[in-house]
Amino acid sequence: MTEKKSRRGLVSVILLLVIVAIAGGLWKSGLLPFIGSDPADGSTVAHADSTKVTSSKKKDKDKKEDVPVPVELARVSRRGIDAYYKAASVIEADRLVDLVTKVPGRVQAVNVEEGDWVRKGQILGELENDREQVQLRQVDLKLDEQVRVLARNQSMLDEGLISDQEFDTARSAYDLAETERDLARINLEDTRIRAPFDGQITERMVVPGQQLNATSPLFTVADFSPMRVKVYLPENVASKVSAGQRVLITPDAVNLTLEGRVERVAPVVDPATSTVRVTMILDDGMELARVGGFVKVRITTESRNDALAIPKLALIEEGGLRSVFVAEADTVRKIEVRTGLYDEQFVEILDGVQQDWFVVQVGQGGLRQGTLIEALNAAEIGWGSQLQDDFLATNPEDSVLARAE
Repeated sequence: MTEKKSRRGLVSVILLLVIVAIAGGLWKSGLLPFIGSDPADGSTVAHADSTKVTSSKKKDKDKKEDVPVPVELARVSRRGIDAYYKAASVIEADRLVDLVTKVPGRVQAVNVEEGDWVRKGQILGELENDREQVQLRQVDLKLDEQVRVLARNQSMLDEGLISDQEFDTARSAYDLAETERDLARINLEDTRIRAPFDGQITERMVVPGQQLNATSPLFTVADFSPMRVKVYLPENVASKVSAGQRVLITPDAVNLTLEGRVERVAPVVDPATSTVRVTMILDDGMELARVGGFVKVRITTESRNDALAIPKLALIEEGGLRSVFVAEADTVRKIEVRTGLYDEQFVEILDGVQQDWFVVQVGQGGLRQGTLIEALNAAEIGWGSQLQDDFLATNPEDSVLARAE
């Protein structure tokens, strides 16, 4: 009996200790309902005040960390924009031909060297032709004899001393001699290589004493006035190009942009490549370019004289979407835009922004909707508070939306 009482007393003590421990924990945490009601006990009030102070400090810290992002702005304005297509090609001479021999023989003389300018008909080289010269003198003597015979027969015919048939025979002999003379001249001329047009010798391929076969090449002569460039454009691009159109040609060797013009556009499409050949003439700077030199060509395909445009640097491309950050007072708003033509520096905006708005062109990487900004070039572009006031006055809904976001 005594042992049972002792066990009950021990259990009671343990339960009391547990209750005290729980109550103490609740008191410390401020969860006991009577703790906050006792004005004499300021522990709970002190705890609440401490929470408020901590929250206030956190907000002040967040405000201090919200530093404006430095950016450069650009004004949305109207300007002329030319859309263009770039292609690469080589410079070609107006005429570039290889001169070959018509007959076999040994080279007797070479009269020009690479780089020499020649005139049309000038003898550039000559094969051994002693035999052809002798044959020409022979037929010349024969023709002279036939001339005298024909003259005598004409006199005798006039006096009625010979018949018409006899005169016709003499006339036929003269014609035959004249034909032989012409053939001998051709044979002699075949041993001489003449310039077919005014130009410059670009290559000499023979030396005196060299034995040649028929059709062996001797010289290459080029006519550089004018120089031409041929490019092959997609059909949809070529349809926007016309004869007489101005083009820009940049030779790699001189890194200088020269002017040219479209001479002609091929009337057919190459079925193998689905391209159209466009031939251009180089109008200036021919002394700076070389035939065969690599060039880059820029052809204007479309123009806008009064396009609403922004710098290409301001455009943000994300997949198939294009957008810009528009500056509003000290923050930015991201707006999706629709673009049109573009050149090397500017892009046409068809929808999304208005004239005289300001967009971020440098520093977009650290921006998001509502980010604070600092315009580094504000004075240069005329960005100021009065511009923002104008924007808010003309776009009240946009400004309210931006603040809400």
